[in-house]
Amino acid sequence: MSTNELIKIINRLYKPSEYAGIRERAYSLIANYKASRYVKVDDRVTVLFEDAATVWFQIEETVFLEGTDDVNVLQEAVKTYSPMIPSRDELSITLFIYLYNYEELRNLLPKYNGVQDTVTVSIGNVSLKARPIYPGDYGPGAQPRSIHYLKVSHAGLRDLLRTVNSITLSVGHPMVNKSVEIKGDVLESLRSSITREDVDWVIR
Repeated sequence: MSTNELIKIINRLYKPSEYAGIRERAYSLIANYKASRYVKVDDRVTVLFEDAATVWFQIEETVFLEGTDDVNVLQEAVKTYSPMIPSRDELSITLFIYLYNYEELRNLLPKYNGVQDTVTVSIGNVSLKARPIYPGDYGPGAQPRSIHYLKVSHAGLRDLLRTVNSITLSVGHPMVNKSVEIKGDVLESLRSSITREDVDWVIR
């Protein structure tokens, strides 16, 4: 995969009529890019470490499916998704809970309530608690969620990542209660994340 090509593509936003011409190539580049950013926690839970490239793809796909070149639709998508893009002092985590039928959606998913408050990332002797990017998702009356958008923050985080050979992702919820060591290609991908400081279109 050409990282330079990917960076060039995501350096701007495209209206759906423009994006249609690069969509197939963008999909291929992003799929390869994401491959080293997924971490399987257990058979039900996987996390994706997001950055500007992965969020750019969500924005473009969302607007493309709307099927309109209305710039206001594009800007609204940017406004919605921009909080997911990490700064150089952050890691952005999307946690997925996999469900395979309606019965699991109704009966199993509620057992994962509160999972968003049990995620930590340990880098050396620094333990960082993840917090929801969209706290309103968990307000009174909120329905159980299978996707959770989280961030960890620490001053100098990118430099800290370069001082260790591995980090640990932990999910302490009783339905999971697992820790996973992250090293190799995944750790390297986190060190080289494309952050909000690296692109011009992010709403800051």
